[in-house]
Amino acid sequence: MLEAIIFDMDGVLIKSEGAISTSFNMVLKKYGVSLKPEYKKKFLGRSLKDQLEIIKEEHPKIPRDLNMEEFSKEAFQYQLKILAERLIPDITILNIINEAKNKKIKIAVATSSVRYRAEELLKSIGVLGLLDVLVTSEDVKNQKPHPDIFLETAKKLRVSPENCLVIEDAVNGIQAANSAGMKSVGLITKNHPKEDFTEANHIFSNFKELRLKDLENLF
Repeated sequence: MLEAIIFDMDGVLIKSEGAISTSFNMVLKKYGVSLKPEYKKKFLGRSLKDQLEIIKEEHPKIPRDLNMEEFSKEAFQYQLKILAERLIPDITILNIINEAKNKKIKIAVATSSVRYRAEELLKSIGVLGLLDVLVTSEDVKNQKPHPDIFLETAKKLRVSPENCLVIEDAVNGIQAANSAGMKSVGLITKNHPKEDFTEANHIFSNFKELRLKDLENLF
């Protein structure tokens, strides 16, 4: 029985992938570093800590002691400017969430983002106040594709993992959901086409085509 829907944030609730990589390059410019386009896919679903470790490892020009918190805050200010026109409520998503809540289905977000960033972005699109639980990279030790973030979300929701459904746009997010014993739904994007989501229980390409009844029928 479907008791909880857990959304990923970046790429699912917020189309932020291009803004993230652009903001990173704006910060890294001072070190003479520019990330190539393929980093977008490499970073999908990963925490900022993991992303920054990859960047440091592959670009020796960047100081090893570059502070993650300072990097995050500087990049986020650029992201807000880039995302300004996109940070508006999506009525289709809000309708799905409200329909689920009317059926007593709990709603959560489990994101690899840091909390202050997640809260500000989710508030901007009108979702934060509708959540039963928000879990971020700061709440778990092991990040996706490990199942920790989804198991922690289920724990906070007080719902058994087998009664949870996860909506993700990244393969490692789908793997994490499956490892947690949850149903997984993949959102097709230019970074992850249909063929990438063979392990998902259901796939879709636009929230306008997603029906709550279809999600309930997965159980």
